[in-house]
Amino acid sequence: MRFLACFLLSIAAFAQSERGTMTGTVSDPTGAVVPNAPVVATSTQTGGTYQSVTTQTGDFTIAQVPVGTYDLAIEVPGFKKFVQQGIRIYVAQALRIDVVLQVGATGDAVTVTSDVPLLRTENAEQSTSVTRETLNNLPLNFGQRGNIGSANIRNPFTFVTLVPGGNILYYSTIKLNGAPPDTDSIRVEGQDSNNTRLMSRQDQVQPSVEALEEVSVQTSNFAPEYGQVAGGMFNLVAKSGTNQFHGSAFEYLVNEGLGAGIPFTNAGNGHLIRPMNRRHNYGGSVGGPVWIPKIYNGHNKTFFFFVYEKFHQNQNQAGLLQTLPTDAMRNGDFSGARTGRTLGTDPSGQSILENAIYDPLTNRTVNGQVVRDVFAGNVIPQNRLDPVALKVQALLPRATRPGNLNNWDQSYLSYTDEIIPSIKLDHYFSRRGKVSFYYSKYFGPHFNSPDGLPEPLTQNRYLPTTTYTTRLNYDLSLTPTLLIHAGVGFLRHVNCDINVAGDLSFDALAQLGLKGGLPSEGAPHGCVTPDIHPSQTTGMARITGLFSTTGGGLWEPIGVGLFWVI
Repeated sequence: MRFLACFLLSIAAFAQSERGTMTGTVSDPTGAVVPNAPVVATSTQTGGTYQSVTTQTGDFTIAQVPVGTYDLAIEVPGFKKFVQQGIRIYVAQALRIDVVLQVGATGDAVTVTSDVPLLRTENAEQSTSVTRETLNNLPLNFGQRGNIGSANIRNPFTFVTLVPGGNILYYSTIKLNGAPPDTDSIRVEGQDSNNTRLMSRQDQVQPSVEALEEVSVQTSNFAPEYGQVAGGMFNLVAKSGTNQFHGSAFEYLVNEGLGAGIPFTNAGNGHLIRPMNRRHNYGGSVGGPVWIPKIYNGHNKTFFFFVYEKFHQNQNQAGLLQTLPTDAMRNGDFSGARTGRTLGTDPSGQSILENAIYDPLTNRTVNGQVVRDVFAGNVIPQNRLDPVALKVQALLPRATRPGNLNNWDQSYLSYTDEIIPSIKLDHYFSRRGKVSFYYSKYFGPHFNSPDGLPEPLTQNRYLPTTTYTTRLNYDLSLTPTLLIHAGVGFLRHVNCDINVAGDLSFDALAQLGLKGGLPSEGAPHGCVTPDIHPSQTTGMARITGLFSTTGGGLWEPIGVGLFWVI
């Protein structure tokens, strides 16, 4: 076990966030700026509000706004109330909204329903965002894994193929803008979520696609708080509950009966061969206000969102043709192995025959060289067969094809399971404070190096991979221009590597009669490994707030953080 701890006090050291920002300038019809104007952004889903006021230069900024859709309102005496509806906030992006107030009574209102400009001028970052609606419509189902023909649960990182300069290979090997593979950084709910044990297996620490509100990747020119990244910065934001109850259910499936058969084959019933291949990716979600009749009404205050997603696959895997002893050979009869070809003569004048089996009990010396005779008919007598060898031979599978060579079809049934439940809870203490909690568990039990051999000869190993991800974020608006955003997170990734039960319990002495040089347990093939438990524990504790907007520009974060890896 290794332990590393560090404590940092620096500008923007831990200011990574899954939030977005609104900024802009408020002016009157003559172009003069309007100072001290209250600005309020209201979530259309939860009713939560985020406030600011314009500076003496008419600028305003509302930072740390959760992703989602908002209505922006500005109300100043002597001017009509301004309302802009349907503003979409994306993760880690600054959205500029410049407002021109119209002279009139405050009881009147000017409502704008058009979208904000698509051109962003606040920074030069290059980023791509995919919202939940688009994410569910993308063909993410049954993405390819490391083994050809195998698949896995829906992978949110697959969308990177839509990003200019982006590519994803087997598992989750991500390449962006020509940078080396797996040099990206991933944030879930604003905090680090990289699989540092094995960067190419980010799918083993991913959230469920059904649980995501938005996935964003910044590929260049991103803000300083996203440093130490070469390939790109991913931000994944989980869905929150709203004032209305919502739910979903889904099922994606593959079955060999729905697909085409292998060309030029015959299953013996007049149809093409269709190897078994059954995949199911299913689950559902439910979210809304926490409401307990006659006890608690969480509308506008407390919300939840729960997701369960599972992937299951049964598939016949086929390897190369292999050679195993025929039934005759198992009984010592190697007559079928003879080719009739003579390779020469020995010192006694006997012909040396190809594939002949020689009897060691007939050793004799002729002209200074040891020679021996061939077993009659190339058959080893039954009483000469070693009992330990016969027991080892009995562990081998039988040949499935005729002939002496390439007579065994290396095929086996492979199964995969992946399960990702998650829950997110949000609570608004008042207009000034909010706390958010997120928890997910990835469980992906699978087998490594399957070979079709029975226990205890198989090299197959069981890997019950598990990842626990926990996030807790807190926001407190002290004044319209001062916000504290703090968060703690914990990620535990365990990848056990365990021999299958038949290997671990095998006793060579008791079951084979084989003595000397072997452990009391474990099959005698040299590939038995003890249990291996590589793991990763990552914890984060940070204050990414103490933001000030008195200068009228974007907020400057002061970060205080604690980070450890075990």
